[in-house]
Amino acid sequence: IGPLWCAVLGGIIVAWCAGGSWYAFSQHLYLFDPVYPVLGSTAVYLTVSGVLFLTAERERRSVRRAFSQYLAPEMVERLADDPEGLKLGGEDKELTILFSDVRGFTKISEKLNSQELTKLMNAFLTPMSDTLMEHGATIDKYIGDAIMAFWNAPLDVDDHATKSCSGALAMLERLKDVRKETGHDIQVGIGLNTGICSVGNFGSNQRFNYSALGDAVNLSSRIEGLTKGYGVPILVGQATMQAAPGFAFLEVDLIRVVGKQKPELVSALLGGPELANDSAFQTMKEHHDTGLQAFRKQIWDEASDAFALARATACGGPSREVIYDLYATRIAAYQAAPPPQDWDGVTDATSK
Repeated sequence: IGPLWCAVLGGIIVAWCAGGSWYAFSQHLYLFDPVYPVLGSTAVYLTVSGVLFLTAERERRSVRRAFSQYLAPEMVERLADDPEGLKLGGEDKELTILFSDVRGFTKISEKLNSQELTKLMNAFLTPMSDTLMEHGATIDKYIGDAIMAFWNAPLDVDDHATKSCSGALAMLERLKDVRKETGHDIQVGIGLNTGICSVGNFGSNQRFNYSALGDAVNLSSRIEGLTKGYGVPILVGQATMQAAPGFAFLEVDLIRVVGKQKPELVSALLGGPELANDSAFQTMKEHHDTGLQAFRKQIWDEASDAFALARATACGGPSREVIYDLYATRIAAYQAAPPPQDWDGVTDATSK
């Protein structure tokens, strides 16, 4: 029971002792001293309340210590105030997962000694992590230069797909400052995907960490790996795109990633609502979608013309040249050697 009900119960006991003593003396001339029962009840109440307070405070400290490296301070305090919102045993939950990776990290590391590389990675990972946590993300782990994060656990995050898209775009903006501060032209690839995962404490009896597992996590990692080949910094899975309307998405390809049989519709995240509502972007997207439809119907000339119109449309956001060069190459190859009759327009990824 809570402290309020403890106080109420203690008051009832004190009143009963005092009332019983008065009744016994007034009706039967029996003298019972109520002081000792009252003092005893008060001592028990204070002791129990103190133990409950210390237990609750110890639990809050444990939560703060466990999650201070994963969550923004305000989310840590929310979790500390309501530990019931935390299920450490593991649970199935819809998450939006982010993977990011530095492109050309090997080349960068070859030019630096260990101290310089450590300083550079800290100068990169710190602002990227801060940006993600500012947008409600939980930092899962760092894998060298890579970051894994997710939304909607351990605490529920409303519109977690939307927040993940905003967070990814904010990372690109923050990266501009990192380049100026470090003097290195750091480029990143970011993959986002939404789906049901198992999230909780995983590891051994000696060491574990709060993490997420599942097919949606693996797919997010695969999507991030595709960013370099398509020349865009952010790619998202279909579930994330559908759950975050209003952003400037551009469908890139229908891809069968390594290890999966079902193809995934992958889109580039080029910007936020401002770009999505821009007339130039809408015109470009219309030509682009027309090109994709014609490509999958094997109407090569129509696809080529539509992609050329999309390429020529001046619009903000990351460059799309690699995407249109890629489709131009595919169209030329298929015109020279048409695909088989059962071709479904799906691209098979050859690497992770």
